[in-house]
Amino acid sequence: MDPSINLKFMITKFTSKIARYRELLVLHKHFRNYFQVVPALTPELIKEAQMLRHDVYCCELGWEPVQNDGLEKDEHDERAIHCLLKAVRSQRYIGCVRLVLPSGTDPACLFPIQEACAGKLEEGHPDYEATSRGEVAEVSRLAIISDYRRRRHEHDRPIGIAEEDYSLRGKRRFPYIPVGLYIGMLYLASYHGIKSLYILTEPLLAVHFSRLGGNLKPVGGAIEHRGRRKPYLLDVEEVLKGSSLFLRPLLRTIRKDVYRQLNG
Repeated sequence: MDPSINLKFMITKFTSKIARYRELLVLHKHFRNYFQVVPALTPELIKEAQMLRHDVYCCELGWEPVQNDGLEKDEHDERAIHCLLKAVRSQRYIGCVRLVLPSGTDPACLFPIQEACAGKLEEGHPDYEATSRGEVAEVSRLAIISDYRRRRHEHDRPIGIAEEDYSLRGKRRFPYIPVGLYIGMLYLASYHGIKSLYILTEPLLAVHFSRLGGNLKPVGGAIEHRGRRKPYLLDVEEVLKGSSLFLRPLLRTIRKDVYRQLNG
């Protein structure tokens, strides 16, 4: 191989890595300029989340029946903490997630994951003692509108993250939207004293979320639920404290904004 060609290749590769590192160093600035995590603190904002869910889960994916009122809602909404992600420039809500709190009326069925994973959850899950103290919740209805899911193969998924999103190779950009929702969800949980979160998700997506800090621990066998899913448990503070140095400015930015809204 011509040494000059090899040198050009090495320079190009090095330059690409430097550009990627620079992007990682200013993640928080990019996020703040384009997105905002919005706790759904009013009935109007909860309705925004339900309309977004209807667009994704009912109209686009066909996972739930289309409703005349354009809202996707269920019996768990009344005992859930809802969160939205807004595009700053358009002021459009583009993503949502909720944390379902344990039922105070039916101790035999605390979370939706128990029904979906009947007979598949490991013994001791959910932890009834921790649940009775209000320290456990379930992540649910995580969705992003189709205009903001970047890849064509994600048309049949409500949210997506891929391996290349964390790579220093190629031209993929950091997955601000799903990560912003994920971090916002964690700070909402922390604010409300929730220490552990259950989530029923694709194993590959669990791996990618684990790379943000901490680990999603499998707590049961795989099931078929809109594709192959497994139940996981994550420790909120472990994830927040175990984040990489590159992510910490982004975490601080989202935490500050979320807490400012929660505290009025």
